[in-house]
Amino acid sequence: MPIDWRLLLVGGVLVIGLIVFVVVLVFGGASGPRVGTQMPDEGAGHVDQSVFPTYQSRPATSGQHWNLGDGVAPLFWGVYTTPVAEPAAVHNLEHGGVVIWYQDTATDEDIQKLTQFVQQAQAGSNFKVLLSPWGGEDFGHPIAVTAWDWLLYLDSADIDQIRAFQDDHPPTDAPEPAGGPAQGSG
Repeated sequence: MPIDWRLLLVGGVLVIGLIVFVVVLVFGGASGPRVGTQMPDEGAGHVDQSVFPTYQSRPATSGQHWNLGDGVAPLFWGVYTTPVAEPAAVHNLEHGGVVIWYQDTATDEDIQKLTQFVQQAQAGSNFKVLLSPWGGEDFGHPIAVTAWDWLLYLDSADIDQIRAFQDDHPPTDAPEPAGGPAQGSG
């Protein structure tokens, strides 16, 4: 008795489907570990610039922040040489930015590397980056990199790690990714 070609076709499709399913499970199922430490989401409420909220993480990764109408937030993207106000920088995080903070324990070489990284970012598609000296309580490392709900501490200016952090936490992960200052506005 000859084999029905329709049964072979259905069987072949099922075998190919099973192979594709296994390949997707093995190679495409897990995205791997995230870069940095996920912090609790503290909300995204706006407050007057006379209010200095307290945050659960140091530096802040989310929470109440200064309102756009105050004229001081969000800040222009780029390099600052004096500490910016944390509630203003949190507004930048809400708009999908990355804020890099450095303490006085960072070396001049590290600060130069960070400055160069941020200046180069301003010309590219990942321009939502802000660099500022830290003016708050010590966070135990020379450098902290923040995105909405994410924090990465560094002991030196590891630009590859910062770039990986930025790539892993794109603006679309933030509550209002389309907002914030335009590229080249700073």
